[in-house]
Amino acid sequence: MKYILSLAFLTIISLEACKKNQIAIPVNPATDYAFVKFVNGEPNTTKSYQFLWNGQKITGTGLAYAGIFPGTVEYAALVPGQGTVAVSIDGDTTFTPVAQASLSIESGKRYGIIWSGDISKDPFVVVENRTQPTDSGYVMVQCVNLIQSNQTIDILSLPDSTVLFAAVPYKGVKDYIKIPYAGSYLVRETGTRITLAKATLSLSQTRNYTWYVRGKQYDTLATSKTKITLDYYTNGYPQTP
Repeated sequence: MKYILSLAFLTIISLEACKKNQIAIPVNPATDYAFVKFVNGEPNTTKSYQFLWNGQKITGTGLAYAGIFPGTVEYAALVPGQGTVAVSIDGDTTFTPVAQASLSIESGKRYGIIWSGDISKDPFVVVENRTQPTDSGYVMVQCVNLIQSNQTIDILSLPDSTVLFAAVPYKGVKDYIKIPYAGSYLVRETGTRITLAKATLSLSQTRNYTWYVRGKQYDTLATSKTKITLDYYTNGYPQTP
């Protein structure tokens, strides 16, 4: 199933779009649209936020930090082309942007649009979620670093400490690699033995994923809402070759 957009999901969005400032999504062939999921990866926030495309609200419920819309698997269908993505505080009826940027999305393609940074800088990371077929027992993974203050990271697999992604800069995107669908991992500051996060993941084999490391620099306190975390979402369901 190449696009995770059910008729029920599209119907819900279409009904919600009757409200002011929400975009209508007609049910047309998948190639007519670009497919987007939005991630709030900005740790320096305490509120929930709405994501807008060309002034139209896309998110139904405001996203707090680490929130994702429409979900870890689903995508929202948007009219492709050059446009403006913006973030406004949930409940602000004027939809005043606290961050915005111009970008281009293409029909038939999938994207993750991740907010990380304030309005005075480039506030979004746009990650194309391409389809990369792989074998049973494996997944394809790409990686994004969202730790602010320019902290460069490595991601290693355990128990052998093999480096999977090396020297990933802030907002850097590393291309797909093939790994076993289950494993344990370390996030370290590049060039050191400082462990920033640990994760044990059991993913759905043959699928594609985007890993993103989020949080505040050196925040490793287990109870902290902004602790450094290896998170992920599903890109799609490519078939085994």
